[in-house]
Amino acid sequence: MRLKRYSRKEPLVFVWVMAPYVVIMNMVIYGACIWRSLAAFASTFFSSVLYFLVIYLVFGMVAVLIRTRIPAGSDLFRRISVMLPVFYIMNIGSVAGLFELSSRLSFVVCDIKPHMYWWAVLFGCILSTAITFINEGMANWEQWKDSLAETEKLRNAYQRSKLLGLKGQINPHFLFNCFNTLSGLIGENEAEAERFLDEMSRVHRYLLRNDDELLVPLAEELKFARSYLHLTEQRFGSAIAASVNIDPELHGCGIPPLSMQVILENIIYTNAISKKNPLMILIEAVSAQEIAITHSVFEKTVVQHMQVEEGLDNLLNKYKLLNAPPVMIREDGEHRTIVLPLFDGTNLPA
Repeated sequence: MRLKRYSRKEPLVFVWVMAPYVVIMNMVIYGACIWRSLAAFASTFFSSVLYFLVIYLVFGMVAVLIRTRIPAGSDLFRRISVMLPVFYIMNIGSVAGLFELSSRLSFVVCDIKPHMYWWAVLFGCILSTAITFINEGMANWEQWKDSLAETEKLRNAYQRSKLLGLKGQINPHFLFNCFNTLSGLIGENEAEAERFLDEMSRVHRYLLRNDDELLVPLAEELKFARSYLHLTEQRFGSAIAASVNIDPELHGCGIPPLSMQVILENIIYTNAISKKNPLMILIEAVSAQEIAITHSVFEKTVVQHMQVEEGLDNLLNKYKLLNAPPVMIREDGEHRTIVLPLFDGTNLPA
């Protein structure tokens, strides 16, 4: 079983601290005897190193346990105020154990000085305090660097999602399918052809919008979704059945722009569509903070537009960047549900 470390630099701290700690501790409990001969120094030094190695591991496990219980960076002083008293009590026991061990080891040629016990405890407590602050500093430094790296990673993912959105704006496949459907409607139903052209204009106007905003009103996304679904239903006919059921009270909530484009394209391009097995799509509110997009599952064997899956991954990363609750994806084999958290006046990011 691999022991958990308080920080990645903890072994380095141990190496740099252990040798001087053992030498000074031995000077306290044995006095000048350790310098009388090489045998005296070696016997006391190596016995103490082995003993304090075990003690250090025990201290480390206790520190990790306390950090697990009080993990927040903002709780630094609370965490230290718990650790130090525990370590001081442990130092009393560990120094007592060293005195007892030294008196029983026949190869240790120096005699311990019982009257130096509390001085040894004091030195142990001082060094425990120093090591605690060093390890806390290392751990918080690593946490800060990891946070910067994660933020940069998410920012890159966000920029990539904008690029994927731009690709979707000028997707020649989508344009070709729209114009092909429009061409058929012109000869059959001019009124429907005119409406199709209006919806197509709304879709492309929204796709060409400035994507610099982190959030847009849910109402705008739903307008896009209705227009997009109308174009899709005209193209596939009864092979698609879609509906939108969102309370108007939620229309003022925020949502990342082009979220619906990413999800609806993912649904259309990753599922086989046929009149025999119509693709059902339902957009509805599941609470005052979430909406859900549920669809039936008829997965294609081969997905030609691989960027639709990448687009969904980038939408998940965009929510992470906004420090929002995660996007939930649930699937039972027949239906798949994507739950998007909403932003309102109390949880909009700064």
